[in-house]
Amino acid sequence: MSKTIAELYNGNLCPIKKLGKTNDEIKHLETLIEKTHEDLDNKLSDEQKTFFQKYEGNINEYMCLLSEQAFCDGFCMGTKITAESLINAENVT
Repeated sequence: MSKTIAELYNGNLCPIKKLGKTNDEIKHLETLIEKTHEDLDNKLSDEQKTFFQKYEGNINEYMCLLSEQAFCDGFCMGTKITAESLINAENVT
């Protein structure tokens, strides 16, 4: 277990890189987002594009923080489940 945590801490494991790679729904949404982005880029004026880029930057920053928090929360929950199962296993024997 500690080897996995060390690998994660050192950046050798990167679960986010695998996010959605096998999920068809996520792939489909990524395609729609890219198409909509291209359509907006073609339809907006330069002033509107600048405003939209600021908005997009805020959304991207928010999503990065949200993803990081979700990862941390999931890790903590997994640790709690593991600890509880180990405690319960000791009580069974």
